[in-house]
Amino acid sequence: MREAVLGAPGATDPGERARVAAGEAVPGPLGDYLAKIRNASYKIVDSDVDSLRGLGLTEDAIFELTLSAALGEADRRRSAALRALRRGSGG
Repeated sequence: MREAVLGAPGATDPGERARVAAGEAVPGPLGDYLAKIRNASYKIVDSDVDSLRGLGLTEDAIFELTLSAALGEADRRRSAALRALRRGSGG
């Protein structure tokens, strides 16, 4: 799945998707949106996406960057959980 989200051809550059997944800072409204995806995705509303469209981003670009941010955050949380389990089991 990681390769499909980050490496496949798309509306956005694979390098950009990889940076988004890694949690690198993105300035401006796009950065605010991506932070919201990582930290409070349940708060995303239509106006959040509309503002990105207003910046000239296509639906495909928004979708790809959304998936990249979500995948990166899921990876970070999974890794943290595994570390916690190892510490809890004495390993």
